Amino acid sequence: MKVGHLIRAERIRQEMKQLVLAKGICTPSYLSKIERNLIFPSEDIVLLLFNRLGIDPSKLQNNDKKTETDFEKMLEATYKEVITNRDESFTKQKLEYLEQHSPLFENQTLYYTYLLIVLRFRIISGSNLNEIKKGIEDLEELSKDFNPRQAYLYKLNKAIYYYSTENRNKSIEYFEDALLLGDNNSLEVWEKAELNYMIGVVYTADGRIFASIEYTRYALDYFRENFLMKRVLDCYILIGITRKKSEQFQEALESYTKAKQICDEFNLHNEKGIVYHNLGSLCGTMGNSEDAIRYYKQSIKFRTKKDSPLISILCLVIEYSKMNHQQFINEWCDKGLSLLSQLRDNNFTSYYHHFTFFKSFHSEQGLSGKVTEDAIDYFKTIQDYQYAHKYSIALAEWYYNNRKYKLSSICFQEANRYGYLYRKINRWEDL
Repeated sequence: MKVGHLIRAERIRQEMKQLVLAKGICTPSYLSKIERNLIFPSEDIVLLLFNRLGIDPSKLQNNDKKTETDFEKMLEATYKEVITNRDESFTKQKLEYLEQHSPLFENQTLYYTYLLIVLRFRIISGSNLNEIKKGIEDLEELSKDFNPRQAYLYKLNKAIYYYSTENRNKSIEYFEDALLLGDNNSLEVWEKAELNYMIGVVYTADGRIFASIEYTRYALDYFRENFLMKRVLDCYILIGITRKKSEQFQEALESYTKAKQICDEFNLHNEKGIVYHNLGSLCGTMGNSEDAIRYYKQSIKFRTKKDSPLISILCLVIEYSKMNHQQFINEWCDKGLSLLSQLRDNNFTSYYHHFTFFKSFHSEQGLSGKVTEDAIDYFKTIQDYQYAHKYSIALAEWYYNNRKYKLSSICFQEANRYGYLYRKINRWEDL
């Protein structure tokens, strides 16, 4: 029986050593050959290994080609449906079905594709990022046996994971690897559209405005032609963000207005939160804090996910900080910190540092050096040099205003260094 890939994958998932699994059943070297499908063990040995790993042998399909073909078609169809619709609740339903109806195939390629698609669904459905990280690490040990399409799916999963953990540099690295692998694999049009959209997102975050628009427009054309209006909405929002970053404010407003019209015409009310948020961001950038605050508050009303109001709350704090409204700053910082305590998710640590900084900055005692240095160290650790730069400047100016000139000078030097890293330049001449 060709089951080595099943045994190996489950052993790795359980972090079990070969010596432990093999004990009393076979030698570790024999198990190693089984796992690499170099030999086919007897049914008795397979059952013993399955039993120790907790694998249900009744799920094993012994070269049932019809079942295998049917499952592969269902898996690929489900993958396309989930990716093109990009709906979290729908993804969770499909994920639950796949996890409950997962026959074990002697076909290694099909099994590895199943693992990669399930991992993608877990990322989309908002599973715990520590669990996602564990899944990626487990697949790393299997990756040398991946075919080109599986290598593409694996790179893509890593790219999305790193983007979710705010490690933009790593995310871009793996997205560009995936793009190269995708070109070599001749992706279907729908899958290429999704990849282009995601690259548009990460390039926008990295300030690559013109490249982002190019990739996003490719995705927009496909989504519009296939009447995937929620995805069309996503593209208009992303184009609006890129226009805002390049100070094309009227064009940004036009994109957001189109997004809002789609919400109204196609009853996409759950998406209004992100549209209002971006309208608020545009108003804030244009110096209209009052309208920005109004839009952010509307955004919070339409946010359905428990964690999704965090970004709008932070932006409210920033707008109130511009206006120096201490009472509202403290009020919204406290709301943000309260929500964080309910979520108890380390992946939102950045918000903790943002909220504690602004509370400290506008407190009666004045800015805390420790609070700010902790924030700078955190953003430096995750390679988010934009915020390391921002808070270093704030601390430098605070020290300067309080006549701590030596500390101020050191902080300004650090701010310059982070600014170079953020802008990806090496010398002042390139500014």
